[in-house]
Amino acid sequence: MVPYCRNGTFTGRENLIESIKEICKGSAHNRVALHGLGGCGKTQIALEHVYRHSSEGRCHVFWVQGSGVLKFTEGFKAIAQHVRGSQVGTEKDEEELLRRAKTWLEGPESGDWILVIDNADNEADFIGSTSPISKFVPQGREGTVLFTTRSRQVAIRQGCKIIKVDKMEPEEAQDLFSKRFDGWHDLGDVEKGAVSRILDSMDHLPLAVVGSAAFMAENGTSPSAYWSIFQENDKRTKELLSEQFYDIQREVDMTESILGTYFITFDRITEKIPLMVKLLGLMASLDRQYIPEELLIHSGLVGMDDSLKFCQAIGTLSRFSLVTEVKLEGTTFYELHRLVQLSIQAYLSIEQANQGRIAGLQAV
Repeated sequence: MVPYCRNGTFTGRENLIESIKEICKGSAHNRVALHGLGGCGKTQIALEHVYRHSSEGRCHVFWVQGSGVLKFTEGFKAIAQHVRGSQVGTEKDEEELLRRAKTWLEGPESGDWILVIDNADNEADFIGSTSPISKFVPQGREGTVLFTTRSRQVAIRQGCKIIKVDKMEPEEAQDLFSKRFDGWHDLGDVEKGAVSRILDSMDHLPLAVVGSAAFMAENGTSPSAYWSIFQENDKRTKELLSEQFYDIQREVDMTESILGTYFITFDRITEKIPLMVKLLGLMASLDRQYIPEELLIHSGLVGMDDSLKFCQAIGTLSRFSLVTEVKLEGTTFYELHRLVQLSIQAYLSIEQANQGRIAGLQAV
């Protein structure tokens, strides 16, 4: 019960596929989380793994969306109906149906199975054993639950072994681009050089590779012309990276843009911690590399000089892979991925961006 066909352009990531296999090679129950920044390819890695695993022997494969309670319920009901042939009646019957599916997965009749919970990013749905989604996540003696998530907290609280998913290697990114851009073999050295510069600038993030190839293919734009637009200024870069494209192997109602994929995360963390809007604005106004921890602490933003609140704020950005901590000669710095910084700038209102610049100047 996988909602997507196998991705014929899947490229590289063999070390990550092997890591999943290594964790799951025993017969005991396993929980694994593919954790990383939005757009780093977690869903496609999970998809490739389940197709490979199911082809090696008899195994039930189930796939549900973890991006919201309603989507999860819809997917889990389909599992229940598949294994029990049950029909849904009242709301009370619906919850009982989900519990029966959980019980079946935990029991001896289910045999070997993999349950993928894709986009398990909303932390409130996965806290403890009584949260709206986590109360239905099976445990038992066998079977594997494979989460894809942007939140390290979800992975930890669900008792997962965590596999960090990062950017692609340069060769992998170019190989993926060549599979997505039909005219690759007709490109000369100059155009292929432009592709390399484009992919370097996007830090070889898979979603960005696919999105840029889609834009060029759909608009008949050469790599050199794309690179020329990309370099004009930050405003043009953000416009280019905000262009929407579609991928048939992602959630049905999800329209993608390279920058827009991060807006969901920003919404969640700013709703949970309103202070984060100002912190994001501050960090977006600075050079994205080697931002001193001391500068943030003494920035004048409310709460930043409180060690607990600062730890919680930076911890939130870190567990969603939005910032990376760097230690240099005993001093702590933070770095933003270039696409993350551009997406913050696109996300903030004009007033919020101005407040961020003012805070940045004052901090410096």
